[in-house]
Amino acid sequence: MMSMLEEMAVLLITGLGVGFASGLLGVGGCFIMIPVQYWVYTAMGMDPQTATMVAFGTNLMVVFPTAMSGAYAHSKKGYVWWKAAVVLGVTGAVGAVIGSSIAAILPKNVLRILFGLAVVIGSHQDAHGQSFGE
Repeated sequence: MMSMLEEMAVLLITGLGVGFASGLLGVGGCFIMIPVQYWVYTAMGMDPQTATMVAFGTNLMVVFPTAMSGAYAHSKKGYVWWKAAVVLGVTGAVGAVIGSSIAAILPKNVLRILFGLAVVIGSHQDAHGQSFGE
């Protein structure tokens, strides 16, 4: 098992790295944060099923301040299209309620597989310079 100091060091370094990538590239950090959190939580002795849900939930709470600070910096330079941001934000919130409701009843190993597939597909498209559907 990891010590509390090791756990905090891993989470601190992960948070800094994700915040940097988010601010620099406008990417979400879930592809980094969720696996690291899962690893830390299971190393702490947390049940893998619970660790999956805690990693997902904690990541969602981390997204808000990270996204807001990056959005603020881009907004100051005029790089936010507010109409699109409002429409996407509202519809994204509705989708998040639906998705989290489904996630609460799915087996946790299914969530881990779906998450892994999303990361692989997104990475493949990014590496080949493709947008979804190209």
